Amino acid sequence: MSTKGMSRRNFLALGSLAAVAGGAALAGCAPTKSEGKASKDDAKAAEIKTADETMECDIAIVGAGGAGMWAAVEACRAGKKAIVIEKGQDVGVSNGSIAGGPFMVGSKLQQAAGIDFGVEEAFCHIMEYAHWATNGGAIKKAVELSGSTVDQFTDDFGVPTGLRPDNYGAGHKSVRCNFQADPKDSKTQQKGVNRMGPLQQWCEANGAQFLFSTTGKTLLMEEGACVGVQCEQDKKVVNVKAPAVIVCTGGFLGNDEMMQKQFGTHVNPLGNVLSIGEGIDMVTAAGGQLSTQWGIAGNEFSGSNQNADGVWGKNNAAFSIGIYGTMLVNNQGRRFANEGRFANLPLALGGAISLVGGQYYAIVDQAYVDGLNAGTDAWTLCGSDAENWRTGSMTLKGKSLEKVQENIDAAVAAGWAFKADSIEELANAIDAPDLVETVDEYNDYCADGKDEQFYKPACFLQSVATAPFYALQYESSAWVTIGGIRTNDRMQAIDNKGKAIKGLYVAGADNGTLMSAPYCDYEGFSLMCAYNGGRMAGMYASEDIDA
Repeated sequence: MSTKGMSRRNFLALGSLAAVAGGAALAGCAPTKSEGKASKDDAKAAEIKTADETMECDIAIVGAGGAGMWAAVEACRAGKKAIVIEKGQDVGVSNGSIAGGPFMVGSKLQQAAGIDFGVEEAFCHIMEYAHWATNGGAIKKAVELSGSTVDQFTDDFGVPTGLRPDNYGAGHKSVRCNFQADPKDSKTQQKGVNRMGPLQQWCEANGAQFLFSTTGKTLLMEEGACVGVQCEQDKKVVNVKAPAVIVCTGGFLGNDEMMQKQFGTHVNPLGNVLSIGEGIDMVTAAGGQLSTQWGIAGNEFSGSNQNADGVWGKNNAAFSIGIYGTMLVNNQGRRFANEGRFANLPLALGGAISLVGGQYYAIVDQAYVDGLNAGTDAWTLCGSDAENWRTGSMTLKGKSLEKVQENIDAAVAAGWAFKADSIEELANAIDAPDLVETVDEYNDYCADGKDEQFYKPACFLQSVATAPFYALQYESSAWVTIGGIRTNDRMQAIDNKGKAIKGLYVAGADNGTLMSAPYCDYEGFSLMCAYNGGRMAGMYASEDIDA
């Protein structure tokens, strides 16, 4: 995934762009007749505007992210005319065009490397991880397609792919691809239009049409079936009529109100803030059922704070210490998790754990800071324990931080980190009255070499005993949201009785069927769900039109 920090100024600017481009999501469906008084459907129908233009196609796809692009590919393969509606200016703005690479099973890359990783192993792990709260049929198909999707990026569209190492301990040499022309040079990573442009060109050559700077607003419904989508393009209202609509607008990362509602705390958006939840709103207005899985794919590179100059930064010690397994406390000054689990699975469990903490703090002392400042990398500083900190071994070993003290001092000066000569003073500074007792207990665990509270591995037990002391404040941050519309195994939105809504399909981050919360511990799982969920939606919609 992208590792470039986002400044506070740029974050606010993008948020404003999302608000202007998307506006509040509108609900709507076609009118129905009723006797005596207006029905709810009549009230919703009033929100449908008179169209300035009407276009027709076989499949309307709302969103040109990873799911939307692959849905378009499959629609075109089936000989269907597709219209792709995208709020952004091109196909390079979505998470699907910039994230590092998808999880995969059975790709040519893996076969050539002798990696024996099959569908059964992957499927069983994913479903057990999710406690079978996701749709098994949809998961099975997505996993089966995953290897061929990666193959096609290179074989059919000329986008380079390669193997990424197994950083999080999946048990194989590689379970994920990248898009690097040079496997050893991350700067050759194909992103944005360079990644998705070839797919767009192929689709256009096969009859697809792309409407950019166009926002899907309301699903057009007739007699309980979806027959199109109403869009806004500049000041023009456009109806795109189609017997099948695939909604894949990317979740709701850019909608702070919706994020607060679902997660109860502020979450710093690191991915596409053009995604503000209108796809989810459109489908629920049409009778779609919400899923029960709600979560985030957290930032695996560092902590985050909206008051910092840059929100997050993997090479900045003031941010990075947040995922190094150091003591984490909540606003009351009490520990709330096994920090070693956070450090080992920062993307999956880290996102969920950060939500438990809300606004939380990493507590360290000067001895720890001096160790990093002297050029010792975090993994070595924590005892070089490859068994209990595999992620540290794979991603941090030999990679020391620069300007450690300078970075931390700058955070203190900026007001999102705190420094004190005693733990009592630090507790007062962050208004966390229980911090003194927590640190005393924690230091006892460090002396004994065993965490009796949450049982994190001993390598992470770094005492907090040498003044001055630091509290680094963090907030949850996310690349993408988890949760949305519940679908059946054919990616069809279902109503509150579990029946498919005719003509309506949901893929990508709007789909609440494929991804589980906490996020799956297979790297690249979100991107796998997006690409292959899109393929499935395109395939099934094409089949249903022909039925």
